Amino acid sequence: MLNLISRFFHRSPPPGLRKVPPPAQGPRKEAVIPAVPDPFDEPWRLLNGAEAAPRPWSQEEQDLVDRIEPLVLGHFGEHRPSLTSFPALAIRIIDLLNDPDLDMNQLLKAISPDPAIAVHILRVANSAMYSRGTEVQDMRVAVMRIGLRGVGEIAAGVAGRSLFDVALRVEYNLFGERWNRLFLDTMAVAFGSSQFAFEQQVGRADRAFQAGMFVDIGKTIALRSLAALTLAGKVEPGLPARVVDELLERVHVEVGCTLHQIWNLPAHLAELCREHHEPVLPDDPEHMDAHILRLVTGIHRLVLNPLDTARLEETRQSIQAMRLVRRGVKLLHQEMAEQVARVAVLYPAPAS
Repeated sequence: MLNLISRFFHRSPPPGLRKVPPPAQGPRKEAVIPAVPDPFDEPWRLLNGAEAAPRPWSQEEQDLVDRIEPLVLGHFGEHRPSLTSFPALAIRIIDLLNDPDLDMNQLLKAISPDPAIAVHILRVANSAMYSRGTEVQDMRVAVMRIGLRGVGEIAAGVAGRSLFDVALRVEYNLFGERWNRLFLDTMAVAFGSSQFAFEQQVGRADRAFQAGMFVDIGKTIALRSLAALTLAGKVEPGLPARVVDELLERVHVEVGCTLHQIWNLPAHLAELCREHHEPVLPDDPEHMDAHILRLVTGIHRLVLNPLDTARLEETRQSIQAMRLVRRGVKLLHQEMAEQVARVAVLYPAPAS
């Protein structure tokens, strides 16, 4: 009887109710998330030497630079700017920024007499970068909104912009946007150098800002000579952009150091002008200002063009001198990208 009951409760279910085993499955696959390319990868391959720097120009272009270089230097030697051509207010403002005890009254006293600077500061204070919903019409409120040092640095740029202007419209047309680009590059490097020195606690932020503004000033004056030679028919018009770039790189140190003497700029700036493109700079505290300038300038160039190799070896040396690894260089690269965008807002192109 027990066996009969057991068979009754344990008999097989009808065919339609039988459990079908699940199909055999292979190993479970994890979802693959595609890697997002890092925009810093390409500049870093150049900076760490993993990728060889390409030849920047052809032999024909190099021969063209060789021929025009002495013409530009000769023209500059015959038409040197006067002492009065330097915007003294720019260096006056920068001198104030060097004072750790600078107060608002000192700065306002220096910049308020110049209506162009005052208007510019108010416009920046009311821009999307600093606006808080209420319009600023008073310089003191503008200083509180932007910050004392920020106002001083912006004002110094406005005061120094005349060095990047040309007297004739035809001169401007020869090189178009390059005139304004030189100024924006100068200010991006000045702001970037100051910020880097402050964050890394190396060198002095005020001197780094000065260096960024004035060490490469020879480029804009050399470009004036090139424009004059072109208008006089001594240099052919329509030079390739790379030829103009290389020409300015070659001559700007000699031109700049002469300008520093004419304008009697601070001695440390003249020294930086002489040494900042030396093939090798010593790795010591005495040369940290030069390393900051070379590093920031080199990274700024790579922000504008990831394949720009004009000052690549100098940038590599200064990365080593500053003991920076990839993460630190990448942060600087991001900072300079932000500075490029910032100066475009702070200093819009003048109306034509």
